[in-house]
Amino acid sequence: MNVFNRTVVMLEILLLVVVLVIAAVVPYTVLERLLYTGQQAKVALEERWPAGYVLFLAVAIVLIFLLILLLWLELRPKAKKTVTVRGVKGTQAEISTSSVEQSLEYRIRDIGDVLKVRPTVRGKRGGVSVVIDLETTPEIDIPTKMEEVSQAARDVVEGKMGLKVSNIKVRISQSPYGRAKVPPRKPAVPPTMPFEPVDTEKPEEPTTELKAEDSDPYSMS
Repeated sequence: MNVFNRTVVMLEILLLVVVLVIAAVVPYTVLERLLYTGQQAKVALEERWPAGYVLFLAVAIVLIFLLILLLWLELRPKAKKTVTVRGVKGTQAEISTSSVEQSLEYRIRDIGDVLKVRPTVRGKRGGVSVVIDLETTPEIDIPTKMEEVSQAARDVVEGKMGLKVSNIKVRISQSPYGRAKVPPRKPAVPPTMPFEPVDTEKPEEPTTELKAEDSDPYSMS
């Protein structure tokens, strides 16, 4: 909607610039055209009274409504893109809602029977509001899955990020039968074994020293 508002404002500005340029170049022609158009509108309104007045009033009401709608869309309070985390000693930190959404998506995507997940986080005065859109396999226990997803979301938002959750809403849509493709699971990382250095040096072979008298068994003492 912001793109639409900006497009409309840009078109209005460009149109106004064109009209002002033409009026600056040929002012008399523009004024004569405006007077002629106004006179023709007055004649048409008098000749088709009251149908012409009703049509004119309807067009004016529609234009006024559209202008008020555009003004409200431009001036309405916009959702905050960040949420504030308060520390123990009065410190504060701001976290973008997109970061919270990425963490939620990464955590909930690993839950069983979840095919797609799209979280939406909005900052509020009493905490953050979380809406989670899920696509799951057809045969699931919806209450159990909803509780599992809600608990995972609380663990991420409150446990890891230190935010307060005001409410969590889970919206589940089940995939049609035969079309559900469960995403591959992440391979479990085996526990690392403590590294023991290996001695690559060749052990010294034991040497046997022979005495002179032991070298010749037939020697006479």
